[in-house]
This record gives sequence, structure tokens and C-alpha cells, in this order.
Amino acid sequence: MKFIDFQDAFYDYTVFSTIEVEKVFPGFDRKVLVAWQKKGYIQKIRNSWYRFNNRQIVEEDLFFIANKIYHPSYISLESALSYYQFIPEGVFSITSISTLKTVHFDTPIGYFQYRNVKPALFWGYRLVRQRSNPLSGWYKIATAEKAVIDFLYLNPQYEKEPDFEGLRFNWEAFATKVDLEKIKHYLGNIRSPALSDRMKKFLNVFYAQP
Repeated sequence: MKFIDFQDAFYDYTVFSTIEVEKVFPGFDRKVLVAWQKKGYIQKIRNSWYRFNNRQIVEEDLFFIANKIYHPSYISLESALSYYQFIPEGVFSITSISTLKTVHFDTPIGYFQYRNVKPALFWGYRLVRQRSNPLSGWYKIATAEKAVIDFLYLNPQYEKEPDFEGLRFNWEAFATKVDLEKIKHYLGNIRSPALSDRMKKFLNVFYAQP
């Protein structure tokens, strides 16, 4: 197969899998992908997932890729908190929630972390279309409210008000982007006294802001 024909078929893909390739080109020889890697045409991310080397990567592409290479998952925790400008920039890994086991992948394009939650907590995300590559699709990211809840749920070491003060949280952004009634509703669905207590202390710090 000529690479130009392959590229024409998949160039609008931010990331593509061998399964997707074989659907378009039945009988495709996967050894060709190895040869194209050696020539620098494509880059292997992990297992059966690849991307074109000449495509520039921006943050939302990494979000989309994170959803794809470990499924089901959605962006949350530090990556989502940074996305909503709740914490300072400088998150050096893409953090996600998944119903699969907790795992991380150190790939050529970045470090991807996934934290496990039970299926009953796998909700509270929204779909965002990629602006950099709208033909590729959508990625899943936690709502502002669920991103905070996920963070508190999976980081029980933050349990006292001084702990939350040390997060350097952007309370102004929090005030404009978070619906406190929605947080209350989410907590009611989860029904975790420990989480509700941590959230109460977290909000005490918020209410104490000038």
C-alpha cells in the first residue's frame, strides 16, 4: 500500500487504531505500520493506537487521545481543574477517570494517568468538539462541578480547611463557573458522608474568600 493513499484516508483522524485501519482496508498488513514508524511517517502511542507525525498536537488533542487509548474514560481531576482555570497551569500529565483499573501510560506524546471509580460514579461529564480538528470528533471531560467532586473523592488526604487553602485554588473562577446547587445534587446521588464532609470544608474556604 502507498502511504499517500493511507494518509488520504486517515489524515482527519487525530488518532487511529489498527481496528479502524482494517475496517477501511480489509487484509491490511500491520507490518506496514512498523515500516512507516521507522520512516517517521507515523508514531505509535500505545498498543494499537497511532498518529501522523506531521500533525501538531494541542491540549485538546491530548484529551481526545486520552479518551481513545483507554476506554471508557473521561478527562477529570487536575487536567479538568486546569481546563476550568481552577488551579494554575502546569499540569504535566493528562488525568482521567475510568471504570477500568488505575493505570498510567508514558507515551511519546505525553503522560496519561487514569484513576478508577466504580461504574455508579462514572457520570458528570460533557462532550466537547475538538476545535483543532473538528472532523475527528468529540472528547469527554468532567463538568466543573464533577471535576471538583472527583478530585475530593480520590484525594481523601485533603480533609481539613488548611489543606484546601494550600491548593492555590482560583476561587474567582470557581465562583463564576460552578453551580453550587448542582454540587449539592451530585453529592446527594453519591451519598458519601466522608465526601460530603470534605466538600463542606472545601466550601468553607471558598465562602471565607474576600
